[in-house]
Amino acid sequence: MAIVKRNSIMRGASGKLGDELVARQRNGVTVYCKLPRPYPPKTDKQIANQERFSRANDFAKAAVKDPVRKAYYQSIKKPTQTAFNAAFQDAYNKPEVQVTVKEEIITVKVKAKHRIERVKVITPSKTDFAKQKNTHWEYKLTTPGPVIIQVYDIAGNICITELQTGKT
Repeated sequence: MAIVKRNSIMRGASGKLGDELVARQRNGVTVYCKLPRPYPPKTDKQIANQERFSRANDFAKAAVKDPVRKAYYQSIKKPTQTAFNAAFQDAYNKPEVQVTVKEEIITVKVKAKHRIERVKVITPSKTDFAKQKNTHWEYKLTTPGPVIIQVYDIAGNICITELQTGKT
């Protein structure tokens, strides 16, 4: 990379010079460098992450416009964060869920500060919603077998857990 400081002919130049150099302006200084190489195509994982980032950004923008949600995110933010940062973080990261089964009762607890909207429990015989009890959600099992638990947070994230209950 070359920097032009005191050349009245080349000062202020920009654009491609032949097939080897590009002149650019950076902070009022003319800079010469090699031609940029094209980026390789994005992988499926990169595209999925960009979509996730975009969805989280859209959610955070909408959340800070809504006074109720903004107040919630103001209350859970870290001292160095804004409500937007807390809302973005909430939307970008799925909730971490801890599921336990004891005496035919499924208990769902969420780690961190994710606010859960609903917990859907799918059993072979029916689909129903768990009831909120203070800091956790509970569901009374009626039949043993495979159970799918879907946890929905206010940001639209869905966390799915599958487990086997009863005697197999």
